[in-house]
Order: sequence, then C-alpha cells, then structure tokens
Amino acid sequence: MTRDPKSPPHVTGLRAGGNARYTSSNLNLPDLLSLVRVPLGVAFVPLAGRPTAALAVLALAAVSDMLDGWLARRRPQQVGWGEWLDPLCDKFFIIAVMAGLYLSQHPPLTTLLPILTREIAILVLFLIHRLAPSLRSIRYDYKAHALGKAATAAQFLTAAALLLAHPAARYLAALCALLGLLCAGVYARRGRAMAHPPRASG
Repeated sequence: MTRDPKSPPHVTGLRAGGNARYTSSNLNLPDLLSLVRVPLGVAFVPLAGRPTAALAVLALAAVSDMLDGWLARRRPQQVGWGEWLDPLCDKFFIIAVMAGLYLSQHPPLTTLLPILTREIAILVLFLIHRLAPSLRSIRYDYKAHALGKAATAAQFLTAAALLLAHPAARYLAALCALLGLLCAGVYARRGRAMAHPPRASG
C-alpha cells in the first residue's frame, strides 16, 4: 500500500497495520486456543461447587493461555485476531469464574471485586475511549503486556485458593487489585502515546 504523503506516519501505520491485524477472516491456531476459554468459562459456572472438576477447568484454561501466547510468538508473521481476542477471552473466562464462585460459595464481595480490578479499570478506559470524540478514531494496540499476564496468573491462583477455601485467597485478591491498577496505568499510558505520538523532527 502506498503511503499518502499528506498523512502523518503514525496515521498511515494505524490504517494499514490495524486493518491487516483486526479484519482478517482467518482464525489461526493461537486464536482457536484463545477461544477455548469461552466454553471453559461457561463450563466452570455449574462446576464451581465441585472443586476437583473446577480446578481441572482452571488448569485447562491456564494451559490454553500459555500455549496461545507461545505459538503466537513462534509464528509472528501469521495474521490473526490474537492481539485483542486473547485478552478478551481471558476477561470472559475470569468473569465467568468469579460468577461461578459467587453462586456456589458466596465469598464476600470484598474478596471478589479486587480480583476484577483490572477488568473494571479497563471497562472505564474503554468507555472513555468510546465517548471522547478526540479518541474514537484511534485504533488501540491490544498487544499483551507482561503485567497483564502477571495479573491473569494472579487471578487464576486466587480462584484456585477460593475453590480450596485457602486463607491465602484474600492476600492473592489484594495482589490482583495491585496488578490490575498497574495494568490500567500501562494501558492508559499506551493509549495516550497513540493519541499523541511524537512528531518527527526535520
């Protein structure tokens, strides 16, 4: 694609790269592994009252999360939906897990809500992005961040602790809240950088 000489480099990159990444009709293997977490999340809700079965679902979801990232890194040239599909499936699964735990074990909301700090913060950022006229045209970069992966791991560990009624659950929930806030800060900073890219000198 020929670059429009009147368009700033970052705008052309967003148009070309963004369309290539997010409008592909092909689902590759990492994408399919990410999608596995959707039925696993649905299955977790009725199984949350059976710790052994629920832990098995958690383990399968964790394996799919590790494999999809590993495969995506090994095949970076493949166009897929993974940059936004992977975090979306993560969030669906975690919310389903929290719903299942609440319905089956009724843990206090002071434990459950901190686990969802990242999801709540990202929802607020998403609403700001969609409601602010100056930000709507910016195509956000959904690439995973190390803090996001750490937050997901902490959420999985907290869910396992709740299933086993382990007292560490409340401390792990606090860790989820901390990592969630840090993630929100990283994503907000990334969005700000995309909205106000540095100008080329000369």
